Amino acid sequence: MHTTKSDPVTMVVTAHPAPGNQKEWEETLTNTIQASLKFPGHLGTTVLKQESTRKPTYQIVLRFDQLENLERWKNSPEREHWISKLHALEHCPPAITHNTGLETWFELTHHDEQQPVEPPPKYKIAVIVWIAVYASVIPVINLIRPHMTELHFLISSAITTSITVPLMTWVMIPLLSWLLKGWLYPENRKT
Repeated sequence: MHTTKSDPVTMVVTAHPAPGNQKEWEETLTNTIQASLKFPGHLGTTVLKQESTRKPTYQIVLRFDQLENLERWKNSPEREHWISKLHALEHCPPAITHNTGLETWFELTHHDEQQPVEPPPKYKIAVIVWIAVYASVIPVINLIRPHMTELHFLISSAITTSITVPLMTWVMIPLLSWLLKGWLYPENRKT
């Protein structure tokens, strides 16, 4: 995928705190996230924790509005300070990937391996996004349409999309990705 400097970018870090260091590692991660929030273009951080009998796995998803702002954070002395503290508490070096576009919604899977997992084929992404859009838009339109009959079409459309886009992004896509992970990642079911 061709990326321009103005495209939003996502950095996904898969990390494994060393046994006995988990609480201190989590506290250090919280401080790292707090430091990153002060940087321009930071769009949010999500931390997913998967308990494992072998080792706990954390996936940290950082989103920035453009590559330049992510690079500013990555090259900052603040990040270097906190990352060195995290690395001292980790079982092994973290796996890091950078992505743009819709495939970042499907990058996170529930596996213990450190190797990055390939995103699903584009046709599977299209099917999941279509289901998410359909399941988000139809109920919202039917619920709020009676309350917006007096509003101009552009205003009512803006209200509708301001509800459906977050619903699709943070509820429907993650839920569908989890429910259909066997179909999205069939090769990983064998491992």
